Amino acid sequence: MMHNHEWIHFHCMEGLTSVDFGHRHSFRGRTDNAYDDEDHVHYFSIYTSFNEGHSHLVYGYTSKPIYLPDGRHYHLFSGRTSEDGRNCHCHEYRGATSIGYPY
Repeated sequence: MMHNHEWIHFHCMEGLTSVDFGHRHSFRGRTDNAYDDEDHVHYFSIYTSFNEGHSHLVYGYTSKPIYLPDGRHYHLFSGRTSEDGRNCHCHEYRGATSIGYPY
């Protein structure tokens, strides 16, 4: 599969965390930019919604690209948030990014 190694792009991402200590958080943001190499990944760092007096940081790296038949792609992501809140806890999250957007 041919890829444009000069194509810099990012992906949007959003989701909900797991329910822990009786609440969950939402998050919405975007990945950092990356070149369209076959094995590229994106770093992301997004703050969650402010619930129960605190928020968390959703951060990490996406999976390698998952290509669609038309050559576009998306990535998977999963992990645990930062530890915050009265009870110093974290939440799990997982999802898939949008298709890439040129930067």
